[in-house]
Formats: sequence, structure tokens, C-alpha cells
Amino acid sequence: MKRRDGPVRDNTLWTWLPVGAQVLLAALANVASSSTLTVFNAWIFRQGYHYQWSLIVVQQMVCAIFAVAQVACIPGEARRVRISRKDYAATLLPFSVVVSLKLYVQNRAFELVSPAFYAMIASTLPVGVTALSVAVGAEPFRVATCVAAGVVALGGAMIHAGEVALSPVGFALTLVAMSLDVARLVLVQRLVQPLGLSSVGLMLLSAPLQCVIAAIGAAVLESGSVAAAASAGEFTALAWSLVFLNGALAVVVNLVIFVFVKVASAVAVAVTTPFKDLAVVLLSDQFVVRRTETTTSIVGFALACAASLGYNVWNIGVKERERRDRETRERCAEQYAPLTGGSGSATDSRLKFTPMEEDGEEDEFDEEVDAHAGVWRIADAHNATLACVGTAVLVTCAAILAQLDYSAVMGR
Repeated sequence: MKRRDGPVRDNTLWTWLPVGAQVLLAALANVASSSTLTVFNAWIFRQGYHYQWSLIVVQQMVCAIFAVAQVACIPGEARRVRISRKDYAATLLPFSVVVSLKLYVQNRAFELVSPAFYAMIASTLPVGVTALSVAVGAEPFRVATCVAAGVVALGGAMIHAGEVALSPVGFALTLVAMSLDVARLVLVQRLVQPLGLSSVGLMLLSAPLQCVIAAIGAAVLESGSVAAAASAGEFTALAWSLVFLNGALAVVVNLVIFVFVKVASAVAVAVTTPFKDLAVVLLSDQFVVRRTETTTSIVGFALACAASLGYNVWNIGVKERERRDRETRERCAEQYAPLTGGSGSATDSRLKFTPMEEDGEEDEFDEEVDAHAGVWRIADAHNATLACVGTAVLVTCAAILAQLDYSAVMGR
């Protein structure tokens, strides 16, 4: 049986640069952009901007528009956007709620704790992810995993012990944000990944939902404060510029991650996380809350980052060996299938994609099945984006305008 090879992807973006140099530049850009956005968020809140939900509305609105543009520009990406109405409501909606709450709680924590402390505590995230993944059966129980989690937890305890002045409420918000981040990562692994969406498709479908969720939060919790600030003339052109600059930074972060995944992989993005946390610590101590970290915190942070990075590298190797073993078994099954009279796989051959389907071109029968099964495609995603973003803008603006003091505004 002739084996069909998949299409070869050209991951290079700048042909005059070696691939290694491209990966290094993309990694540095990812660390710089992600840490800058985190520190810029904290700086805005520390300067008196206390409207976290409204800022999330702007961020997710910009991300939704950026996702539409990305899907339109990437060849074949539009054909990959496919999700049933049931999965949209039962999977993406809970995921979007968790992400929105995580962003809000994280932003609230930035008002009470240093971003440097938050970033150092965030380095212990693998402990919670590992524990929850093993509990729900997403990852097998391994002794090495438990050892790494224990070392990371020890580093987290040292970080907490080394913090000189710590707000109890801020620390509680930090723990809640970490818990929501753990839930987000496990939801991605257990619910979102099986949908087969790319990272761009996931952003296209989830960012508008997060925009609506944040708009509801802004209307209920912040519209009165925003209206009062606008009536008093506190929303200057500089304030609006900073808000939209924050949205522009969110676009840059997503663009850099897209480039990084193209020249390397999503795994490489995860490996750079400790370096991003280190950059946040350095920038925060210099520009947001000027302070010097204690020796205990530095040692704990180094211990947590080293254990996390070492475990990630080891886990990548394990998964790569498992992938190669699985491919070897599949090739052997295909090779001996004519002798055994089987299909060469536990999966019926009728369920395998044809070459045309691999290229994203379905026949009329597939489109008819999609229509009857209630499957959403790219046109539905665009309609949902337009409806969600429009609703978010309408809800937020209506709530603020309803409480605006027009006499004070007109008097200026």
C-alpha cells in the first residue's frame, strides 16, 4: 500500500535568516511583548484606572477584529473553522467565562500586589495544572511529575515567605486568579482541543464571547463609576489613548505568538513562560513598584522556574517518543493490512480524510450534513463576531450614557 505523505509546511518567514535565528528572535519578541503588556496593565491600574471590565471589553474587541483579519489572510484557515451549536454553547461559552473572570481577577490583584510578586507566584502554576490534570485523567500519574510539582510548590512557599509587605486581599485574589488559570488550561486540554480548532480559530470564536461577558460586567459593576468620572472630566484624551494603546499591545502579543508558533511550535511558546515571568519581575520592580526582591523570594522563584522548565523539556521528550511510537505502529498496521485483510487501523477507513478533505475541500454531501447537523462555519463565525462585539459596545455605552451627568458635561 502506498503511503500518503502530508503536505510539507514551510515554517520560515525570513529566508535570509537561519531557522535558529528566526526562532530566537521570535522567542525574544514573545517574552518582550507579553511582559510589556502585563506590566503596562498593572501600571494603568496603579495610576488610577480602576475599570477592569471596560479595559477587557476593548482588549477582546481588538482581538476579535484581529482574529477575523488573520483567518482571512491565512490560506485554508477559513475552512478549518467548524463547530456545532452544541459545542459553541457547552464548551466555548464556559471556557470564555473562565478566561474573562481570570483576566478580571488578575487585574484586580494588580492593584493590591506587585506584578513582580504575581509573576513569581504564577511560576507555580504547573503544580495546580498537574494536580487537576491527574485528577480528571487528562495526564497519567508519574513520579517525576509529582517530584517536579513538589519542587515548584516549595519555590512558591519561599516566594510567599520572602514577601515583606503583602496585602491579604491581594494574595487571595492572586490565588483565585491562579485557580481560574488552572481551570482554563485544563479546559483547553479536555474540551477545546478535541474540537480541532486552531489557535486563530479559537480566538475568532471565543474573543467575541469574552467581549460580551466583560461588557455585562462593565455595565453592572463599573458603568456608574465610569459615568461619574466622565462627568467630572477625568477621562482625558491621554486616558483614552492609554486604553486603546493597551488594546494595540494585545494585538501585538497575539501577532508575535502567531509568528512564534509558525517558526517554532506551541510547545516552544510554553517553554518561554519562565523567561516572560522573569522579564515581568524586572520591569515591574523598575517601573511599577520600585523595590528590591528579598533573597528568599529570588531563590524560590529560581527554584520554581528551573523545576518548571526542566519538567516541560522532559515532558516534551516523553510526548515526542509517544508520538513516534504511535506513528511507527500505524505504519506497520498499514504495511501488513493487505496480508491480514484488515483496514490497518482500529478506525474504519470510511472515517479517514481523503486528500481533498485534508486540503480543506469538502464535497456537497459534507456541506449538506453540516447544515442538517447544525454546524457553524466561517460565515456563522463572522456573524457571531459582529453580533457579540456590537452587543458589547451597545450594552457598555448604554449603561454609561444612562448614568452620565449631562449638565456637568455640557457645562464644561
